[in-house]
Amino acid sequence: MTPRPLKKALVTATGLTVLFLYGATSAWADCPSKVNSSADGPLRMRMLVLGDSIMWGQGLKQEQKFWWRVKCWLEEKTGREVTEKVMAHSGAHLDSALTAPPKFSSNNGEVNLPFPTVNQQLDLAREFYGSDRLKVDLVLVDGCVNDVGVSNLLDATTAPDSLPPRIIGPCLNGMHALLRRITSSFPNSQVLVTGYYRFVSSETDDNAFLRQLVKKISSGKPEARRMTDKQMRDRLITISELWYKVSTASLKEAVEKVNAELRAKDLPPAVTFVEIGFSPEHSFAAANTLLWTFVFGSTNLSGFRKVIVTLSFGTAAYKPDDDVRESRVKSCNETFKLPKGIKESKLEKRSREDDLLICRYASLGHPNQMGALIYTEAIKGKLQWLIDKAAKKRNALNPQ
Repeated sequence: MTPRPLKKALVTATGLTVLFLYGATSAWADCPSKVNSSADGPLRMRMLVLGDSIMWGQGLKQEQKFWWRVKCWLEEKTGREVTEKVMAHSGAHLDSALTAPPKFSSNNGEVNLPFPTVNQQLDLAREFYGSDRLKVDLVLVDGCVNDVGVSNLLDATTAPDSLPPRIIGPCLNGMHALLRRITSSFPNSQVLVTGYYRFVSSETDDNAFLRQLVKKISSGKPEARRMTDKQMRDRLITISELWYKVSTASLKEAVEKVNAELRAKDLPPAVTFVEIGFSPEHSFAAANTLLWTFVFGSTNLSGFRKVIVTLSFGTAAYKPDDDVRESRVKSCNETFKLPKGIKESKLEKRSREDDLLICRYASLGHPNQMGALIYTEAIKGKLQWLIDKAAKKRNALNPQ
């Protein structure tokens, strides 16, 4: 079988340069390597990015996002220009049964909105590339956490036994259907599916912010009033571990199923799962967290164990510690502002204000700069494997 274009483009590259910018606060506005630019033809590679807030790079500047670092690495490896089309954005669902038009929209991917769904992103990408779909070399994609519902994963009253079907539905069946569409839409692409991680673990600091968050999400439910803080924390850890294990297994199975279908058509497997090596100590508010947490608005307060003056959400007491907080908050305020002349019920107002609050704090629990670097290295490892595999096949077909 003929190696796919991405493999062909990379077989001349040797070695792997690992660049770890631990704790870096800035990087390049452009990739540092000099590349051969071409409007079209063999000197240009195309990369499509689909998915949710993690793939988008919530809270990160562009040069810190893992898809950007992968782009730069590919340019360094090949000497060729890589053009990216990023459709991923915060809040994206894989799919949606909703038929009503979205109530809110934004051009800022930081704003947490369900639309366009990942399937709709694919539709838009098909339209964007048109007849050039055969020239797309690489697709990075994730998705399914928003279909499961982050609120379900942070609700201490969620019964663990009820979670596997909720996870398997979108993460296995939904992702499998999406991958079938991607591989048929971009038949010459390598497709990399990234996994998820534990949001909280036994290593997560038992702080007032997390307790307040869990109580807010679980409030109004009779069983929540009967649970102690320790019981809520233990339940949250159980849910998070279950989410990580079942989502990982489901995404792997979705990848295996679509590759089996390709083999049945005498086509080479095109999809690779990228597992992310976050350990329990890397979870939210853990000592070695790889996720965005928060800072206090007052300079007199610091650290999780200091006395928290204000526990209510939306006050100056809490601020996410990501790098694009201010611009996101501005976009959130613009997006969820009630238009003049529009009246809303109390329920609608509460829902809109909740959406605004979630938007402001949307970076919490997402990979920070170091977390994004771990994603980058995991993806590079899989791409390097594909490069080496293609090179071995080429050498076997063309012995010296």
